[in-house]
Amino acid sequence: MKTFLFAFCSIICVLNASAQTNIRISAAKYIGDALTLYHYDNYLTKNEKQLAICKIDSTGNASVNVDIENIQCVFMRYEKLIYYFFVQPNSNITVEFSEKELLTEKERLNPFFEPLFISANVMAASDDNFNQQIIDTDNKSDDAILAVAKYKKENDKHFKDSLLNVFKNSITESENQFVNDYTKYRIAAIEYLFKSQPLKNLQNEYFVGKPVLYQNPAYCELLIQINEKYFLHRSQQAQGNVFRQALNKGNLNKIREMLSKNNDYLYSKDFCDFMILQNAYSEFYDSNFSRSALLEIVNSVANETTNANNKKIAEDIRNTIVKLLAGYAAPDFELEDIDGNAKSLKSFSDKYIYLGFFSVNSYGSIQDFYLIDKLSKKFGDKIHFISICIDDKKDVENFIKSEKFNWTFLLCNNSSGILKNYDVRAFPTYYLIDKNGKFIKSPALSPSEDIYKIFDEIE
Repeated sequence: MKTFLFAFCSIICVLNASAQTNIRISAAKYIGDALTLYHYDNYLTKNEKQLAICKIDSTGNASVNVDIENIQCVFMRYEKLIYYFFVQPNSNITVEFSEKELLTEKERLNPFFEPLFISANVMAASDDNFNQQIIDTDNKSDDAILAVAKYKKENDKHFKDSLLNVFKNSITESENQFVNDYTKYRIAAIEYLFKSQPLKNLQNEYFVGKPVLYQNPAYCELLIQINEKYFLHRSQQAQGNVFRQALNKGNLNKIREMLSKNNDYLYSKDFCDFMILQNAYSEFYDSNFSRSALLEIVNSVANETTNANNKKIAEDIRNTIVKLLAGYAAPDFELEDIDGNAKSLKSFSDKYIYLGFFSVNSYGSIQDFYLIDKLSKKFGDKIHFISICIDDKKDVENFIKSEKFNWTFLLCNNSSGILKNYDVRAFPTYYLIDKNGKFIKSPALSPSEDIYKIFDEIE
């Protein structure tokens, strides 16, 4: 089966009554394994929501019932692979997970490792063939994209137009409206990628005057691509300074006004708010605009909107981004030290905490260790110095003993989740935490950036 190039999975909105669906799984390579089925709570933050857990029996099979209200894309994450398939309410489906690939130790500790999306083999289904139709659409869109890369025809408009026409002509209309919508926006995604028409024309054809399909993955995938960095681009155009000021003041009404004025594309308030939420979320992790103002914008949408979908997305964004802000509680953890003792964040609540993430095989980490050694000797009476290392226990132990470092070293082991929780993107990364477990500096300065001046102010 082909790789799912458009990485997605989401709840898909089709009005149906809540009903129980039976999912039967055939997975001979997973005998004895417990497999968890998920869907995304919303498409912007991609919060994973658990549907069910099942254990593959000695015959390589499992069966589970799930209560769903609408068509959903379900996925099973296991090591290097993510299997996806679609289910409808009040139906029976049998799927096969035929491959199994384990992570290497390096991949396991990488919080940004991207697993491979592949479609599950749908062996049987009691409903119509909508599931296979969706997967066929994905495979055909993959074919078009791969053909351009294979034959190095990125700049050949005639070649790309021919592929696009083949793709369009290969699609037959379905009795299932979701399938038709899904196919429509997959075709639009290829048109956008191939630049087969001006962007303004594509926006008019697929979005202006159309309902916002919040949880249709094909729709959302394309919309997010088109609106990427919209705030930044808009701030560099006419009246860009006024727009930037509105953003940095968190003025939601002014932002709405400027985005929708003379712009049919953003005339719909619901559509405009969706785009605002998308950009506020993505820009929060860059340094183009005030973080506090972006958070205020998200809060304003959550409080003011009458659209349940936008309200839910705003609340999920808020819950996601505040977890690493100064003044908010640092994510707790439980890790072992080099002596095998379990330590949590609360274990160090008697002092302030200078928390760092390291690899003893990283030159930058090693250089900082010598600086931390000096800081720990000077400020150790009021600050806990904690180094979380991603390396094997033996490597960490040998390094500490050879250098005679005596502050706290914790082992990440297989707990890559902590790297995600603390948004660790490079080694070393630092945080300063108070006695109540709340961030003071997030991220904090490194030892080479005069962090001692902040330590001097701690009582």
